[in-house]
Amino acid sequence: MFKRDCFGVWMAMEYDLCIVGTGLWGSAAARHASKSTGRKVCLIGPSEPTQQERPEREIFSSHYDAGRNVRKYQGTNHYRCLLSMRTLANLRELEKISGTKLFNEVGHLMYGEKLHEQLSPIAQEAGIFLSASQLRDRYPFLDISQYSDTSFLFPHDAGYVNPRLLVGTQQRVAKQQGCDIIDDVVESVTETKTDDGEPVMRVTTTRGRTLSAKKVLLCTGVFTNFKKLLPLHLKLDFKINGTFLVKLEVARSDLERFGTMPCTSSYTNTSVDSYSLPPIQYPDGNYYMKIGQLGNDGHVPLTTLQEVKEFYVSTKTDDASVNVFKNIMVDIVKGFSPLSVQSETCSVLETPSKLPYCDMVSPRLGIAIGGNGLGAMMSDEMGRMAAEMIGATEGWNLDIPKEQLRARFVLPKPNL
Repeated sequence: MFKRDCFGVWMAMEYDLCIVGTGLWGSAAARHASKSTGRKVCLIGPSEPTQQERPEREIFSSHYDAGRNVRKYQGTNHYRCLLSMRTLANLRELEKISGTKLFNEVGHLMYGEKLHEQLSPIAQEAGIFLSASQLRDRYPFLDISQYSDTSFLFPHDAGYVNPRLLVGTQQRVAKQQGCDIIDDVVESVTETKTDDGEPVMRVTTTRGRTLSAKKVLLCTGVFTNFKKLLPLHLKLDFKINGTFLVKLEVARSDLERFGTMPCTSSYTNTSVDSYSLPPIQYPDGNYYMKIGQLGNDGHVPLTTLQEVKEFYVSTKTDDASVNVFKNIMVDIVKGFSPLSVQSETCSVLETPSKLPYCDMVSPRLGIAIGGNGLGAMMSDEMGRMAAEMIGATEGWNLDIPKEQLRARFVLPKPNL
């Protein structure tokens, strides 16, 4: 079906909902939105680039990885905890629906004198405090004594997911439910009218497609302000921080010895705190432990599309920074000697509230962005909430107060 808008532009099939962004949140939203019988949904965004394609790409995603922390209890903020708790429950339901194992329940270990700041009373009931010596009794290869004598272990409802596998599973189920998945980059989203006066959203892409939809949901992360996706007078208020991760290759002969290793995060009195994941197999067939930085110290501010692209494509992490994190891992994992050391760049979207944005920009345009470094941990619930929000006919219908997730905008500069 084709329609022509009031400017004479022919638009392809009209969808009830077009979701822009094929990452963790957009793919989750597509699955939840396409559950509704009779709702025509499409999900549009670029697939993961090959190494050869990367120099030509502008748009990247956060899910190009094999391991992301997921746990039931996240910090002391009530709403972040709620989002992570529900995401974990949703993932277990998705496993049943899809027949695909997604969640690896290896546990999560937190250590450092400041870890009490990360534990709510209900979270403390779900785990156990361990001294450094007690930790070695449980995991003989782990020694945190150089950094702290205090640790806390979540033995259950904590571990990691493979984000690539999760995105693929969400999209597979969405497609089975009738969702169209389009491999393309959206250049602009505009509200217009058909030649018979009906309001409609026009979506145009890099490859020359022009789609129409009754509503559009943006799950476009750090790239939201860089394309013509929002009304011209609006710019969302958030920061983009460039950061990096380090992958340490594990010998196959060590896999059994480190087989019970949990995910970790440190909250010490040092200037560098970190998160880590146990040995995970990557697409090259090798196993790596991954470690990265918690907090914003040393992050690179990124303000333009070109800066983000160059950071993903061209930036090389300096050896000194890589060695800091390599040494942390070698310090706490006794007897570990990495076969190789690699680093990769990535980016974090930080909102002023440290909570996601899930809001309607206009009656026909919604957004769901703002992982604040916890995008995977809250991904499915954010997708579900965004799908509920954009499909509602009578205002806000979610049990988290609207004000908590309200989008904030940068005020336009006055003419001087």
